[in-house]
Amino acid sequence: MKKKPTQRRKRKTPLVKHGRRSTLMLFLMLGFGLLLTRATWLEVFQQDWLKEKSSKRQVREVTVPAYRGMILDRNNEPLAVSSPVATVTCDPRKIFARRDELKIEYDRDYSDRAKALLAEANYLDFEEALGTLAKELGMTKSELVNKLKRYRTKRFMYLARHIEPEIAERVMGLDVLPTLRSDQEYRRFYPASETFAHVVGFTNIDGNGTEGIERFMNKPLAGKAGKKRVVRDRRGRVLEDVEQLERMIPGKDVQLSIDRRIQYVAYKELKKQVYRLQAQAGAVVVLDAYTGEILAMANMPAFNPNNRRSLKAWSYRNRAVTDALELGSTIKPFTIAAALDSGVLRANSYINTSPGFMVFGEYKVRDPRDMGNISLAKILAKSSNVGASKVALKISKRDHWMFLSRIGFGRVAESGFANETAGSLLHYDAWQPVDQASHGYGYGIGISLLQMAHAYTIFATGGYLYPVTILKRSKKPEGQHVLSQKNANAILHMLETVVSKDGTGGRAKVDGYRVAGKTGTAYKVINKKYRKDKRIVSFIGLAPVTNPKVVVAVMLDEPKLDAVGGKAAAPVFSRVMAQALRVLDARPDNLQHGQQPQFSYLGTTQ
Repeated sequence: MKKKPTQRRKRKTPLVKHGRRSTLMLFLMLGFGLLLTRATWLEVFQQDWLKEKSSKRQVREVTVPAYRGMILDRNNEPLAVSSPVATVTCDPRKIFARRDELKIEYDRDYSDRAKALLAEANYLDFEEALGTLAKELGMTKSELVNKLKRYRTKRFMYLARHIEPEIAERVMGLDVLPTLRSDQEYRRFYPASETFAHVVGFTNIDGNGTEGIERFMNKPLAGKAGKKRVVRDRRGRVLEDVEQLERMIPGKDVQLSIDRRIQYVAYKELKKQVYRLQAQAGAVVVLDAYTGEILAMANMPAFNPNNRRSLKAWSYRNRAVTDALELGSTIKPFTIAAALDSGVLRANSYINTSPGFMVFGEYKVRDPRDMGNISLAKILAKSSNVGASKVALKISKRDHWMFLSRIGFGRVAESGFANETAGSLLHYDAWQPVDQASHGYGYGIGISLLQMAHAYTIFATGGYLYPVTILKRSKKPEGQHVLSQKNANAILHMLETVVSKDGTGGRAKVDGYRVAGKTGTAYKVINKKYRKDKRIVSFIGLAPVTNPKVVVAVMLDEPKLDAVGGKAAAPVFSRVMAQALRVLDARPDNLQHGQQPQFSYLGTTQ
């Protein structure tokens, strides 16, 4: 039986082949036509829209940080300057999105080995870039990843602030990491470090003043940031400045009244004495008596404003202006001045201090011994509490209060520091006899060291009180006449006996100069009780007596050794005053070393 021949598939005719090619070409041409039409439409009719979209992807408005003004001493020596630094930011969400995307590609099984190798290379490059970034920022890779994870859902975070521009440039070279951006900022630098720390203060990481002059003069120092429109590349680098939107106004320089040479000596001597006597704290203030300018202000404990990580609130408090203290016997000259001013006593008056104590109910005011009938000068020279109390009780409460108020007690000095204390001075209506007596020798009145130093200037200026300031003055300000020249000079010469061999402040002498001043020793109040084992000691004085120029005030808080003003504070006064007089080129008094002046009205014990 014969097999039937197999039927061959009929070949398509050339006409069918030609029809399919034509259809394919038609679709291709139609596609090209649509693309061309779309391109023409966008180019001709949507040009502005395209430019807007392009600008949103490339053109950005950026802030131009203002250069913060310098802080200078009175001789134009820099105390605070700004140096350019960089801040690196990123978008954590996009960084993790890219990392996850590469991880998926890295783990996927590709049939095409080339694609697998490419994905592997990209992923490993990304992980290596993360490690390099962490190393540049001074951390481990795991620390960096954990930091990014905490902000994983955020669109912005600071990777590092105030780093060196060279480091930022290396960071921006990490191409694999998306959204990294570097911006210029300024970091504050303090050349004198801890020597001027309490005066100058410091800024926070955003460049705003938080303490000292940086805070008080923040507005003029800060200037005003500007704005400009720029073109950035995909790595966030600025390629071109398009236009300036707001002009940047740099901060103004601020010149202080501080003299760097005097400040250095004040800080050095204070620091040495605080450590030697194991004191809790201390402060020194140096004033120009006639201009009210602060020539030096040192504090201990100190801090380094260049190292913000070490800042502690207790260390950067400016005790000379913020702490209201009972400074003890340094107030006695004002008690006598108030008595002379009210006319109840004269410069040659005597006070009977026998039997060496006074009793006010359960309170007793004592002297070390019965000094008998003594002059006003000897009340200061021997620091008689009974004598000062009896002088205070001779003055009407109103006159006493009015005098203390006139010389600045109970009100802010307005020298130019934030957080200045007004101290405490109760109205005379609330005074009991024991209060007025204790006010006479330095208890019951809270006052800062700056306020006390400022008040002492009236004995140098013939009774005028000039406003105190931390800023350099171009001319002498107007003063307030608070005490007659005769009485001011009388107190000045009484204070000179304190520094004599028979006074309590002999260690305050300065070679070649006549010095006047007063020691102070006061018990501290802790839990509303006076503690005899905890004291504040001080010495405040002025020189040269024949033409007073400078007032120096020294305070030590809780010294464990030599805990009296004449031994602890007077030596610091001597060394600081000596340097201040030399810097100011003050003419020495016409006295031989060790010679003491004599005054007819000082009197002797009768």
